[in-house]
Formats: sequence, structure tokens, C-alpha cells
Amino acid sequence: MQPKINVALKAARAASDFIQHTQEKILFDKEQGQQAAEIYNSICMNAERTIVQILEKAYPADTITTRLQGTVQNGEEGEWIVDAIQGQHAFTRGLSGFATTISYVVAGKVEHAVIVNPKTRDEFYASKGRGAYLNNSRIRTSQERLVEQATIATQFPGTSATQPYISSQLAVLQEVAEKGGRAIMQDAPALTFANVAAGRVDAAWGLELQEWELQAGVFIAKESGCIASGFDGAPSVQSGHVLCANPRMIKSLLPLLNKHFN
Repeated sequence: MQPKINVALKAARAASDFIQHTQEKILFDKEQGQQAAEIYNSICMNAERTIVQILEKAYPADTITTRLQGTVQNGEEGEWIVDAIQGQHAFTRGLSGFATTISYVVAGKVEHAVIVNPKTRDEFYASKGRGAYLNNSRIRTSQERLVEQATIATQFPGTSATQPYISSQLAVLQEVAEKGGRAIMQDAPALTFANVAAGRVDAAWGLELQEWELQAGVFIAKESGCIASGFDGAPSVQSGHVLCANPRMIKSLLPLLNKHFN
């Protein structure tokens, strides 16, 4: 295991301990009149600080950027990008579908990535050219190629960013269902793509995803043998509309997505 992965896992585990403990207080705080968004921001900010303390001690020459606080340390080497709690809705409802993600980027390219589910304690990680791992075991994506036998994952289009795509998203899901495929909805894109990497689901796509949502999950998925592309099949994922799957499943799903999302 690479030294940077070891440090990132240490930081993510420390944050997970904090998150798991504080999540148990959410229902009480809601009963006291606090808004879910306020609770999330407070817990997420403190989880970020937990991670930053470990990273800055180990790597004082690196830049560290967190989703809520922005750049908290400037350096001249690589950059750590931290998302302490990805999957806000699942987290504030006491569900398990959220994750802590840490990526290490050099010259715009991810070289190491860690995704930890604080609830289940699943730990996904990968280093460039060294494959992907889940809980210390090497993982590979599935080899399924038929939509009829596939389990796919995507997001429910219920946010302000994804609502314009409601009809398109439902049309794709309807066609998948008519073919006999199965679908699950997940809230954290990084965790969704990590599950594709592990072969737990056969493919996943997301809408209007931000770079910080994509970095760790797509990197780990690629190291497990996946391909990530836009809905038009282009290798760039800058559009935010991203499909991730094994090469065979990509060929089966791209026509559906391209047809309905154009």
C-alpha cells in the first residue's frame, strides 16, 4: 500500500469516527428545531478539520482543498482534495449511502484516491497503475454486457440541478425496466462509482456532477477496469453527465442514454 494511501485512510477513518458519532445526534437536533442543512454543514466542517489536521502534519508541502472551506493550506507539490461527507441527503436522514472522499492530484491528474463509507466501514482505494482495492482485497468491475441482466445505479432527479432531466431520466429507467434490468438509486456519486469498481453494480451514471464528486470514484473505477465517458461516448467527463461501466456494458448503455438525453 502506498504511503499516501495509508495517510489518507488514517484521515478518513478519523473523520468516520467523528461522523458516525455525531450522526446519532441528528434526530435530536432536528427535534430542537435545527435545520438539516445547518446540522450537515456544522458536522461536515468539523470532519474536514479532522482530515486536514492529519494531512497537513504528514504533507506540509502539499496544497489541501476542502469542499466547504476551500484551500486551507498552500503548497508547491501535489494537492489533496477533500469531501468529508458526500451524500448530504442520505446523511441527514440517517441512511448509509454517504461517503468521505480524499483525492491526491498532481498536474491535474489523480494519482491516489480513497473513499470510505463511515456507516459500513467499507474502504475503497487506488493508486495510479496499481489497481483498485476494497478492504485490502483487489477488486475488478463486473463483466456483464447485457442490460437485461444488469443492475445499474443512478440518482433520483430531485435536486434543482437535475430536475430539468426528469423526463429523460425516467425514460431511460423505463427502458431498462422493460428489458428486465434492475436499478437502484444512490445519493453519493463517488460511492456509486466505487460500487461499480467492485462489481456490486454493473454500471452507473450521473447528471450534472461536479469535479469533486467525480475525481475519487471515477479514478478507482478506472483502476478496476471500468471506462468513464460522457453520454455521447467521448472520454471527457467535463460535461458532468457521466456513464461508468465495463467496456461491454458501456456499449449497451450509451445508445439508451444518447437517445433520451441527446
